[in-house]
Amino acid sequence: MIESDNPAELGELGPEQGGGPPPGTPWTLVVRNENWSADLEHAAPLPRVGERIEYIGADGARRIFRVEEVVHTLQASATHRPPVRDEQRGPNTIVNDGPIIEPPRELRAGLPRVVVSGEAAPEG
Repeated sequence: MIESDNPAELGELGPEQGGGPPPGTPWTLVVRNENWSADLEHAAPLPRVGERIEYIGADGARRIFRVEEVVHTLQASATHRPPVRDEQRGPNTIVNDGPIIEPPRELRAGLPRVVVSGEAAPEG
């Protein structure tokens, strides 16, 4: 039995050879004016404003979307929020009536939201 921390010696591919997890981060696709959104199953590169995204439906139909905005959500880390049992509102409450006493020292990120709109189908 070979004992090694070197992936090449174990026959495993390292990230530089295309092994390991997919590059990027999971994110949520939000289709503006169509009232639907979906989370990615796995990590992928985060699109930039202006880029095109091709979506292939279950029936094989292809649609092109244009990225309009990318929204990142941050909130105080769990270590800096009161326990849920001490809250007077639900844990996912967005609006808080109380004043901010001091800014958070640690944050956690939610899934980025990639907001898109459909492009007109090309003629021809």
